[in-house]
Amino acid sequence: CTFIMGSSKRKKKKTHVSTEATEAVDEVPKSFVVKRGKLPIPLKALVKDVRAMMQPFTAMKLKERKASSIKDYVAIAGHLGVSHLMAFSCPDAGATLRLAKMPRGPTLCFRIQEYSLGKDVVHLQRRPHSPGMEFKVPPLLVLNNFGTDKHAQLCSTMFQNLFPPVDIAKIKLPQARRVVLVTREADSDSFVLRQYVINVAATGISRGIRKVISKKLPNLRKYSDISEYVTGGGASDSEAEDAPYARVTAPPPSRSSRAGSGASTPSRAQPAAVRLTELGPRIRMQLYKIEEGFCDGEVIYHKFVEKTPEEIAALRERKEAERKVKEARKAEQEANVAKKRKREDGESDGSDESDAYAGEGVVVGARPTDSADVDDAEWYRREVGEEPAADDFPKQQHAPSQAAKKDKFLPWYAQKRQDNKKAKPSEEGNKFGGGGR
Repeated sequence: CTFIMGSSKRKKKKTHVSTEATEAVDEVPKSFVVKRGKLPIPLKALVKDVRAMMQPFTAMKLKERKASSIKDYVAIAGHLGVSHLMAFSCPDAGATLRLAKMPRGPTLCFRIQEYSLGKDVVHLQRRPHSPGMEFKVPPLLVLNNFGTDKHAQLCSTMFQNLFPPVDIAKIKLPQARRVVLVTREADSDSFVLRQYVINVAATGISRGIRKVISKKLPNLRKYSDISEYVTGGGASDSEAEDAPYARVTAPPPSRSSRAGSGASTPSRAQPAAVRLTELGPRIRMQLYKIEEGFCDGEVIYHKFVEKTPEEIAALRERKEAERKVKEARKAEQEANVAKKRKREDGESDGSDESDAYAGEGVVVGARPTDSADVDDAEWYRREVGEEPAADDFPKQQHAPSQAAKKDKFLPWYAQKRQDNKKAKPSEEGNKFGGGGR
């Protein structure tokens, strides 16, 4: 038996990203969740929970610097396609949240009244949800009791633009993993924000049968027959019955999921119940101000301060005057900078000419520094034509020799030995009569 290997060329597959997918990602709203100033440790943890809630279109590992300002985030938002900013701060009056649309506003200012972290919410649950792939897709948004007030409608629009829009005709069940619920309390004008994970459970069967058909089999050592487990205490029906509006028709599972489950799952659609498990965080916040611009500008709505039309007109005139003064000061600074640059360019050109002129000849009366033979007195005698006075130019002391420098820094014992050597011939001369007669 002979095998003949045929030569087949490898075909290059399509590896580039489609233009439609790139444009769809660019159109999705993205957000920055940042800290402003010093925050207590629980509030820092709340910032992390809000970042997790805003996934996947947010900067999870964003690092803030102390010197960074709001303008820095606006400068990089255009390059990254960021559309919203959520800034947490903690002044003396209490924790606040500013939700702003980049780059020109408006800005919603909330005062945080109460909040619970995600870990606290999970700790209180009897059967908490284990994290999975729900943060890979954006959450659904549900708004409740927003009413017809103008400021409430503006808040509704801001919250809707904070998350990607949902196309009912194209959305699939695996894409609906989480839901963010924002409820407005009209009497106090407060907003309650909560996050849930969506679970779909089979309905129409008892709890015992559901445990039997699941992957993890129950412990049946106490029962002689499986019917005792299904009809006895092991399968209690204490759970509340699902409401009719909570029942949906789940699509049939895919072929890969049926093959990986190891059980014979029917390929037809089954009735199922939708259940929500809270993930956290919980935030209760009160709207107290709406600004027209990005963290600045005219105040459109204020809960505690009301102004008359005359006061509003005076305030607008003052703001307009401040804007004109600022523009005039900016124009003056730019003119001064241009004048300074022009003067520096002119000075640099003149210095080059003077350097070139100085290089052509020698300045009269310049003192020769490279000649070691000419001292100060000789230079004065040659240039002035008179004899210098005795005290005008004292005699220069020659620099000490290398041997003298070396002797100066010798240790005390070496210095003493050297002094003894110098004094030894004189002692011998005195001993023998001063060197002869």
